[in-house]
Amino acid sequence: MSRTSRMIDRRLAKALVCMQACMIPVSALIAWMLKDITAAYSAALGALVCWLASSYFSWQSFRVAGARATKQVLSNMYRGMMGKFAIVIVGFILILSNVKPLSSAALFCGFILVQAMTWVAPFLVSRLQKKN
Repeated sequence: MSRTSRMIDRRLAKALVCMQACMIPVSALIAWMLKDITAAYSAALGALVCWLASSYFSWQSFRVAGARATKQVLSNMYRGMMGKFAIVIVGFILILSNVKPLSSAALFCGFILVQAMTWVAPFLVSRLQKKN
């Protein structure tokens, strides 16, 4: 039974990471169409920071599974969340201090757009599973 839930969890995590990766160029394209090239690469950088942090959390959280590894799963989730937080903070510090010119609004909009996929991915995966 734990093998089935492990596969479902990993499938959802993979779908989320893939959807977020697809949103990086989409966020850049939207920013470019609405404003300019500075907004485009700012949005792409914000989206990239969110994707890197989310990918690290998914990788860290779903390394082990099963009822016997409960403590290790919980520990990995805490480690993943701390790593995700650190990646976001360090990423924004590096971008805000080193990238000139930069559109801060586009940077944060790109981040938020990719973060929104966290809410959309479970609905899309469940719809795809119902069709199969």
